[in-house]
Amino acid sequence: MLLSNCLKRGPFTGLRGLKRAKPIVSCARRSASSAVKGQLSKTKRSNIALVYGAAAGIAGIATLASFDKLWSDANIKDNAEATVNVDSSVSPFPTKLGPPELPLSTEYMLLGYGFRSVTFLSFRVYALGIYIADQDRHLIPDVLDSKFMSTAFIDTDSSKTHSDNVKAALDDPSKSSVLIGNVLDSGARMLAKLTPVRNTDFNHLRDGFVRTILNHPEAKDNQEKLSTGLAKLKEAFTEKGKVAKDDDLLVELQANGGLQFSYYNRKKDQVVAMGHVDEPLVGKYLFSQYMSGPKPLSPSTKESVATHIAAMV
Repeated sequence: MLLSNCLKRGPFTGLRGLKRAKPIVSCARRSASSAVKGQLSKTKRSNIALVYGAAAGIAGIATLASFDKLWSDANIKDNAEATVNVDSSVSPFPTKLGPPELPLSTEYMLLGYGFRSVTFLSFRVYALGIYIADQDRHLIPDVLDSKFMSTAFIDTDSSKTHSDNVKAALDDPSKSSVLIGNVLDSGARMLAKLTPVRNTDFNHLRDGFVRTILNHPEAKDNQEKLSTGLAKLKEAFTEKGKVAKDDDLLVELQANGGLQFSYYNRKKDQVVAMGHVDEPLVGKYLFSQYMSGPKPLSPSTKESVATHIAAMV
């Protein structure tokens, strides 16, 4: 049997390629067996050995490729138009979220996604999605136009497109804070969806929000306002106890800068509206830490948001 006959099942990529390569190895083995029984010439036996070797090599490459994809942090793929797979251990994230299924003020579209990791322990804590109100998407190109870039004293490269310059600024630790800060100041409504990849509790999530906000570069200059706002944030966590893996905590940044917290219990299929925070700095600093700055809470989410914003301007 010729090599071309054994290789008709391609292509050979990823796990699917590994499955398709297995029949080729079997095909080559049958060919080798026929060669022995028919006492083929040494030349023909050599050709069949080459077929077997090529098929085995393809299977090996497919295996290595599969393991590379399984272990790579970059393996965040769009599963379909309606959902994206952010982390294999939790449910896919919808690309659209809104009422009446959830206690949100409007419909939101996915802007970027990634995960939060605890570096020193080397494990992921939760998957994170950042959404923007569908009606406010126009604010991104409106705010981040060429005039804004020049008046904000952000250096641009005349040889690059506006989109490329915006992406470069969003990749910069200090410039990204300026760009994202102005988008948030424009009144753009945002939504953060946090889905734990392991069991946790409300106190842990609440304390994480407080630390994130206090770590914002401008937090020290606004301690009085933040102190009042963070006290309200702690009160907003009306739910107590455990938060199971794959449940959702939703944080809506409203047009007036206030934050609304909601919780979705996946096992019970139940949504609970929690408390509200009025202080605008709390919401601004929280979402700024998700999408910009020198030490973003989730670098993968920051990069995803930057890529999508650059494509919108």
